[in-house]
Amino acid sequence: LRAVAPTRDRAAPLSAKRCRRAVSRAAASGTSAASAEKKLWEDDSNLSKVDPELAAIISLEHQRQRKGLELIASENFTSKAVMQAVGSCLTNKYSEGLPGARYYGGNEYIDQSERLCQQRALEAFGLSTDSWGVNVQPLSGSPANFAVYTALLQPHDRIMGLDLAHGGHLTHGFYTPTRKVSATSVYFESMPYRLDEATGYIDYDALQASALLFRPKMIIAGASAYSRNIDYKRFREIADSVGAYLLADMAHVSGLVSAGLVNDPFEYCDVVTTTTHKSL
Repeated sequence: LRAVAPTRDRAAPLSAKRCRRAVSRAAASGTSAASAEKKLWEDDSNLSKVDPELAAIISLEHQRQRKGLELIASENFTSKAVMQAVGSCLTNKYSEGLPGARYYGGNEYIDQSERLCQQRALEAFGLSTDSWGVNVQPLSGSPANFAVYTALLQPHDRIMGLDLAHGGHLTHGFYTPTRKVSATSVYFESMPYRLDEATGYIDYDALQASALLFRPKMIIAGASAYSRNIDYKRFREIADSVGAYLLADMAHVSGLVSAGLVNDPFEYCDVVTTTTHKSL
């Protein structure tokens, strides 16, 4: 082993005047570093400097959205405030787990933001913490639905959802004779219920009859292209008749639910999922 001996500082002592100049330079350097850091966090032009090719593509997409008439009902325009939040330094932090029970340290402010989001989610639908809990971590509606399935069901358990051709959603168990379209149909057995084509309403009587035969563990009340009001009370009665969980996927109408303009699923359903970017 080699020992390294400390060297003696041979610099001459600083005079008071030279010391003041040194402190002044250090302070100026600190101010400059702070300004540079602030500019780094706030400068919107950084992407165009670092990656002009990608910046140009984003600019083209911005123009497309600005000048086009978007007829995809489930899309929306995110506010600049929301973009600032999702593009903030919060994205730098690992935050696996739940508030107060994380796997990594340094999550005190992540916890605050998540609890604030949970509080606001409950308030948006007039819900009490005495009756409802809320998980705001899923990144979109599809993983939110899949989280519910995996929490309450076992692989190959049975579910029933509205047929895709009648206004349902891919994550409600849709499959074709040759292909299992989503993970839901891979891991769970599903039978669709359908509309009464003469009226355009969900055929609740046929749903009841099918449920008694199929005996699902979960029934999904929700759609991606169904404009009628959903009778959650009738869904509850059907689910209870076969001992099934009742899940409401209100992603497309959650804004109307919050405003009290359509039936409220929270009164009758065991679990409710939604997104935040459609009608909210």
